[in-house]
Amino acid sequence: MTVTVHEDVVCAFCGCLCDDLQVEVEDNKITKVSHVCTIGRNKLMHSQSGLASLRVNGKETNWEEALSEAAGILARAKAPLVYGLSSTTTEAISEAVALTELIGGTVDNPSSY
Repeated sequence: MTVTVHEDVVCAFCGCLCDDLQVEVEDNKITKVSHVCTIGRNKLMHSQSGLASLRVNGKETNWEEALSEAAGILARAKAPLVYGLSSTTTEAISEAVALTELIGGTVDNPSSY
């Protein structure tokens, strides 16, 4: 097992953009994070949880089937709403907006109250 240590990692979970994190990765999984606040540590350490168990209609499945099912749900939706995105990267928001335009949906965010 190889442990890789990444220095000066940027945390993108809030506006502070701390850029001195140290992240240890073993077998393609984050195992330790240093120089980070509690929120950043929790986000990074738990960012990979749930990836091993995808489910469609209660049954374990693979990425291909899960994505196909999600695409079908979006295609059949009458008024799809994409909401949230407040802790999302600009690149991901751009992709969400593009997808929402394709499906004829609406984008909203938490500050619209």
